[in-house]
Amino acid sequence: MTRLAEKLRVDFVTEGALTEALRDAVDDMGRGVGQTDLGTGTTVTGIALTLSDGSPYWLVFNIGDSRVYSFRDGTLEQLTVDHSIVQELLDAGAITPAEAEVHPHSNVITRAVGFNEDPVPDYFLFPIVAGSRLLVCSDGLTKELTEHGIRYYLGEGASPLDAAQQLMDAALGNGGRDNVTVVVVDVLATPESGSHREGFPRRAARRH
Repeated sequence: MTRLAEKLRVDFVTEGALTEALRDAVDDMGRGVGQTDLGTGTTVTGIALTLSDGSPYWLVFNIGDSRVYSFRDGTLEQLTVDHSIVQELLDAGAITPAEAEVHPHSNVITRAVGFNEDPVPDYFLFPIVAGSRLLVCSDGLTKELTEHGIRYYLGEGASPLDAAQQLMDAALGNGGRDNVTVVVVDVLATPESGSHREGFPRRAARRH
């Protein structure tokens, strides 16, 4: 998180800057082997503002099985793709989505930050749409709530803070068997849709 924060002090970031930050994080982990938990691997996902052909976009990035979702007009869309054994089985048609939710290898990931390997994040560009709500979360949330539940609480929350709190409470109420991290971002407006704060997002975060 420290390395990413160093790169996110500018208004718009690039894929190269994010990859460099993750490489610095891997080096930090290598120096912590045998001394702290920095020697272990981790997942990472997030959103940042970037420019493409001079226009602002969401830059969504991901390594592992944490996720980013978009919620708008009652529709929930997963923007990232899990790097996991279960996702590979789903892609191969070997299991159904219902079977994936209860698969015994649901915690086995195929890509991570750490282990002295070069980080290989997926990057996705998405337009910034007024009225949309974005969710960044760890697998501690998605293991406790179905997509139906996530959609429900994102729709019920009157504000990002309220939605984040409801999602957190629901995940913990269902067991909270893993770290639960939730970030909710609302796009209030864009330069094309109105002048309200020039489209700057409003966000809320909760961690357990």
